[in-house]
Amino acid sequence: MTETIAHHHRHEEMPLPDLARHTLEQASEQWTPMRARVFEAISGFDRPVSAYDIAESLSKSEGRRVAANSIYRILDLFVANNIVRRIESANAYVVNSHPGCAHDCIFLVCDDCGKAIHIDDDNLSRRLRTAANDAGFSSVRPVIEVKGKCGDCAAR
Repeated sequence: MTETIAHHHRHEEMPLPDLARHTLEQASEQWTPMRARVFEAISGFDRPVSAYDIAESLSKSEGRRVAANSIYRILDLFVANNIVRRIESANAYVVNSHPGCAHDCIFLVCDDCGKAIHIDDDNLSRRLRTAANDAGFSSVRPVIEVKGKCGDCAAR
């Protein structure tokens, strides 16, 4: 059994949108109105979302077409600054509930409903990095996705 480590994060008392803004500004990036709307849109979903889902949501709320290409640029910035996480196998994104705290991406992804749960397991990440380094890889960023059924879907 692997040990999942609990972490204490700075600014935990700060609302998540404020924490995301703070994290981006600490990286010398601007928190523009469009970036705020994209973050809010992602936060409004209860599942991982694609750039097209976000573009559609914003297009409806703003009464004008928002192109997915502009959403992808913002998502790339958010991922690079650890504000959102990308679920590689689904090309979808979820809000990082601890922006600014760098952990490897370990997701449990439900095959039925698409729900994704992020877990932190520093021991597993450390072992993967060691194995990759031993195989001659450097600058390793493990992305682990475990597919299965979430508790809700398994109970049905």
